[in-house]
Amino acid sequence: MTLDEIRVEIDAVDTQMKPLFLKRMECAKQVAEAKAKTGGDVFVLERELSIIEKRAGDVDKEVYDEYVAFLRHLMSVSRRYQYGILTGMQDKVLSSAEKEAGIDEAASHSQVEIAFTCPKDTSDLNLYINMTKLNGVEIDAMSLETADGVQNIRIVLDGNLREEKMRRLLCQIGKEAENFHLVGIK
Repeated sequence: MTLDEIRVEIDAVDTQMKPLFLKRMECAKQVAEAKAKTGGDVFVLERELSIIEKRAGDVDKEVYDEYVAFLRHLMSVSRRYQYGILTGMQDKVLSSAEKEAGIDEAASHSQVEIAFTCPKDTSDLNLYINMTKLNGVEIDAMSLETADGVQNIRIVLDGNLREEKMRRLLCQIGKEAENFHLVGIK
């Protein structure tokens, strides 16, 4: 097969994936609507690990890690979509974090500093960084220190706590990362 023929095949596969992706997002919307009524969490680690184990169990070793990364990213995108629908959850996460940090709701600012932790051996830091890109929020500064097998992360994000993209991002990180808190605003 020539390179051009392979690219045509890839285009055909991508075309077939699009309606499945759109169907998955419609299902994610329905899940978010149900969770809005029941108050359930969007991120349930045990369920996601079970799904990955079940779906990846028969995948060839040569592409196993890539398939798991694909599933994890797809699930993260799906959760991002759900957090965008669940504005009440956003309000709850952010008002709690603002109160804990002593942030004045009316204070003018253009940057938000957050902190959270990840276990080093199972770190999802790459997903959190990717979440910033998916939400259109830029990282201005970031620091990472590891102590006793725990990554301590601080990130300065460009934007305002009132912006929809920032609220969705912070809700997702706040619900999914360990020890999430707002450090302050600038």
